Amino acid sequence: MTYDLVALLDHRPSTDDLLAGLAAAGPDLGVRAVSSGAVIQLCDENGEPLVSIEIPLLIQVPGEVERMLGPSVGVVETPAWWVEIRAAAVDGAREVAEKYAAGLVARLGGRVWTPNGVETPVAGKSEN
Repeated sequence: MTYDLVALLDHRPSTDDLLAGLAAAGPDLGVRAVSSGAVIQLCDENGEPLVSIEIPLLIQVPGEVERMLGPSVGVVETPAWWVEIRAAAVDGAREVAEKYAAGLVARLGGRVWTPNGVETPVAGKSEN
């Protein structure tokens, strides 16, 4: 079963921010675009996808994040940038996804929603 998380960012991610997140996730990972570039995958040394990252979406409607993720997310100020991150059901994929999300939040502010609740990751540290 996949492990899904959402990085809820305070600022619009630039290409440099997204690339920094990829580097934070692991320098030895391969990167490929799928779905005509709408999804980026981080891959292991065999080219198998570990994590899929969708393009950032701008959420402008107040209350929309709370409606989609439930009340446990708390109040999310809009506009906010939504980056959906999905880890494959393989060893190490969850940690790669968490490092990527933490790298984005460290650069842009915000928080990470996981099935276990909302976290504000510490830069360089993977949260469980």
